[in-house]
Amino acid sequence: MTLSQKLWVPFEPDGEPPIIRAVDEILDSAVASRASDVHIEPFAHGGRVRERVDGVLRESRRLAQDAFERISSRLKLLAGMDIADRRVPQEGRYYTRAGGRWVEARVSSMPTVAGERLAIRLLEPESAIGRLEELGMPALFARRYRALVHAPAGFVVVCGPTGSGKTTTLYASLAERNVVGQHICSVEDPVEVRLPGVAQVQVNVRAGVTFAVALRAFLRQDPNVIMIGEMRDTETATVAASAALCGQLVLTTLHGNDSLHALERLAELGVAERTIAAAVSGVVSQRLLRQLCTYCKSPETPSAAIGCERCGGTGYWGRSAVFETIEMTERLREAIERKAPLAVRRAIALEQGYEPMRGAVARLVESGETSVEEAERVLGAALS
Repeated sequence: MTLSQKLWVPFEPDGEPPIIRAVDEILDSAVASRASDVHIEPFAHGGRVRERVDGVLRESRRLAQDAFERISSRLKLLAGMDIADRRVPQEGRYYTRAGGRWVEARVSSMPTVAGERLAIRLLEPESAIGRLEELGMPALFARRYRALVHAPAGFVVVCGPTGSGKTTTLYASLAERNVVGQHICSVEDPVEVRLPGVAQVQVNVRAGVTFAVALRAFLRQDPNVIMIGEMRDTETATVAASAALCGQLVLTTLHGNDSLHALERLAELGVAERTIAAAVSGVVSQRLLRQLCTYCKSPETPSAAIGCERCGGTGYWGRSAVFETIEMTERLREAIERKAPLAVRRAIALEQGYEPMRGAVARLVESGETSVEEAERVLGAALS
């Protein structure tokens, strides 16, 4: 019996209590809607349930006060949390059957002035990992990025906001490598998908297993490729850069607006500019844009409400990834090492073929795959 099987919640028989059915229905609905997260929130005289679908929250149902409290307690109980303590944030998880397949529900609670709020991240640990082209990478971009992840050593950074698909890109990158002939390892928080042949470690701060601690331990085990789920602190960033200089390929994510800002972010974390210039081999920035629903999209702005039954009245179905990349050149390395201003680095990158993400987003709008409104929502600025 595997670990995940031991953690699975038994399927409830017919005649189950109403609250058990209610929780099952909430998760079934979320999986059927392709939701990545479910929010159980205190609301006026009760609560509400919202699902994050294609990156946007939408309300799915309202709950009476008694139902809200009992559903919250049921979820905390399943996740191994203290149902009597509503004063401090808690975290837990459990496996269950929802929408016809097994999913892992990672539950977190937060006490607010209105009451306790729950957020549930839905993960499919056995999900198949797609190839880079299946993520939406253009063929030329995929070839260039593939060269970075097949290099014997280097430091590859994938940046973007939360929920932009960074971890999915790293998983696809690991899948590119020969797991039989190489030692590939990862340090993650959380481990979202289990990769056969990859030594994956879950961060556990309470037990003393931090990103930096796990990374240092892996470096003593002769790794070829190391994935670091997120670069959060100076120690982790410094050790990761040193590993790249010592002959390992290091893949990691950072929060950043674009590829050039990611390099500045490394410096803010305490990595010396000289080390950044020598270690970093490439930086990728990415975003996810909602695609227009193929069943109801129109070339003209509709005068009435958009959407259809298939897309839940939103006008969108699924998401497309857009990318930009910075490949390190001698001129750019020299500019980083001498701490040249961002404007100078950007000018050098543009001269050497760097295309800001705005260009890729504009092409999606022109081809009718997404809308101007969605492009401006994701970019945070006017497209024109």
